[in-house]
Amino acid sequence: MENPYKRKKEPERVRQRILEVAIQLTADKGLSGVSLQAVADLSGITKGGLLHHFPNKPALVRAVVNTVLKKLDQAFDEYMAQDPIAYGRFTRAFIHFTLQRDTQGIGSLWTAISMVMLTDQAFNAQWIEWLNERLAVHADTDSGMDLQLLRCAADGLWLTMFTGVDDPDETQRLELEMMRRTYINAP
Repeated sequence: MENPYKRKKEPERVRQRILEVAIQLTADKGLSGVSLQAVADLSGITKGGLLHHFPNKPALVRAVVNTVLKKLDQAFDEYMAQDPIAYGRFTRAFIHFTLQRDTQGIGSLWTAISMVMLTDQAFNAQWIEWLNERLAVHADTDSGMDLQLLRCAADGLWLTMFTGVDDPDETQRLELEMMRRTYINAP
């Protein structure tokens, strides 16, 4: 007979909840603002329960980065699938997702991965590897200097947004201009 007071163990669901909380904390506070205790508390589990899934903070951060990169892959692929022009397709997706302002969806994921990149060189390698792999896949359509400059400009504009020194109307105007320029050298 089953004990009606005993909670069902759902390890994958608990793991996903831990990762969601850790991603949001990373996006909001950076890595220094993420403690195992805070993640456990906000996930509704004990610190021991968290340590069952992630033995230490570096393992948790590595899982956060891997999760975010997988979600970004999916979002990029979905966005690019709707773009009928092959030339600059990856760069348009990069600009689009870099400059998202949403606080829950891809914008939050982008901020989380950026916070990890900016604050921890060890995990920066995972980002660089992801970006280089994506650029290699799209080398035929997105390797030009003009497109590289646009991706760098998007990164710079993201930094002004992140630090709160941007004018949202001007940022939108610049984003539209960057997108327009991704078509200039299209064959």
